[in-house]
Amino acid sequence: MQVVFDAQLLVAATAFAGASWLDWPDVPPYTHHPEQDCLGIVAWAPRYHDVSLVVSHGLLTQVQATLADEIGLVQRDIDSYLTAVLSLVRASGGSVDSDLSASATGHPPHVSIPLELARDGHRLVVAQHSALQRLGPFWGAARVPILSAREFAVRTDAARRSPP
Repeated sequence: MQVVFDAQLLVAATAFAGASWLDWPDVPPYTHHPEQDCLGIVAWAPRYHDVSLVVSHGLLTQVQATLADEIGLVQRDIDSYLTAVLSLVRASGGSVDSDLSASATGHPPHVSIPLELARDGHRLVVAQHSALQRLGPFWGAARVPILSAREFAVRTDAARRSPP
């Protein structure tokens, strides 16, 4: 299953300054921090062969801008975090896709970029942003599934615990 995380989720997964984002949790079991669980799910996906992360340059630019402008992280830490995210993308068998026409959805970029990445690739959106969550559980004619970080962590935990 290919997943697209929105920028808000990727920002929240850092737990901001002083984060232990180099040691994302192994799910199962899920923890009290669903955004970090989502990246933990992707980090451990090669072991379970179940999830791959898809991002785009536009999505990563949103993450970088939010971490710099709203959170106040220094560029060195932002670069390290984005490098770690890109490593997860590669290790999970995901991809860095080209940005599509965000105007096609009629939503602002923080909503439209994840939707476009998911719609054209038949992918799942895992969203932290409330505007994206309100569009779920299925969005548009393509019926793009949209889950919250907690829903994704709980469902993945259950799937990984069930016998093959």
